[in-house]
Amino acid sequence: MCPRRWAENAVASLVAIAACSAPERDAGIDRMEFADDEALDDGVADSALEPIPRIRVPLRPKARSGGLERPQLGEFSLPAPRCANQADRDGPSRSLGQVTSGSLHSPCRIALIGPGYVSTNKNGYATDETVALLQWASGQMAAQFPGSPPLVIGALSKADGGPYPPHKSHQSGRDADIGYPLTVRAPPRQFLPATGANLDAERLWTVLEAMLATGRLGFVFMDYELQATLYQGLIDVGYTEAQLDPVFQYPAGPGVPRGLIRHASGHADHFHVRFRCPDSDKPDCVE
Repeated sequence: MCPRRWAENAVASLVAIAACSAPERDAGIDRMEFADDEALDDGVADSALEPIPRIRVPLRPKARSGGLERPQLGEFSLPAPRCANQADRDGPSRSLGQVTSGSLHSPCRIALIGPGYVSTNKNGYATDETVALLQWASGQMAAQFPGSPPLVIGALSKADGGPYPPHKSHQSGRDADIGYPLTVRAPPRQFLPATGANLDAERLWTVLEAMLATGRLGFVFMDYELQATLYQGLIDVGYTEAQLDPVFQYPAGPGVPRGLIRHASGHADHFHVRFRCPDSDKPDCVE
């Protein structure tokens, strides 16, 4: 296993070079979200998903001998987002409509670099709450795993929301594509395929756990085999099936509509998170 620690200035330099030379397109595409329904080989369009009740974050088991002792996430106050376009905005964001037929007003553009993450996509616009949640969760990972490689945050939404081909969703500032944290060193702006051998399940769960703790997480779309790797890793460190069953679709099967984490084809190199509508945007925002 490669060491987690990277030189902070090296990461910043690589990100700056990548940002200048990046082509004007997505580095990774959600194949589940092609506008052409014939491309959906999992048979489930995300527009048909019914919202599920909020799930409490499972209590962490006590660390076993030699294990990493980390505090349970408790009550918190979500900090304000760090928006790269703050000076140009005309007030707080508004998420309007559905993720597959919506728009976005006065968006927050996520800063290119922050604690625990790098943003690599020109369409890095979202609601204030989405950006704050992404920055808070990645910051939790960075604090608990000092020196670890940053999360790669890809597509959010366009500046005004709306259709974002070839994605089907990402229209109202509540969706985000995130590269899997890996146990191997990877370029700082690319989504790379994850496997049971290279997935850093501990850091991935730390990010998802932080999002769950906020009560704002609606769905996570993740390859079923990677669900299995994450699920089994959590069982191995002391979580119980009863704790994990409300969270995971696994082991019921990739076509079973259960759990907050669902299978979606095309998610072997990144996972997709969808946040609930901000309370301030209801009823104009539709889940």
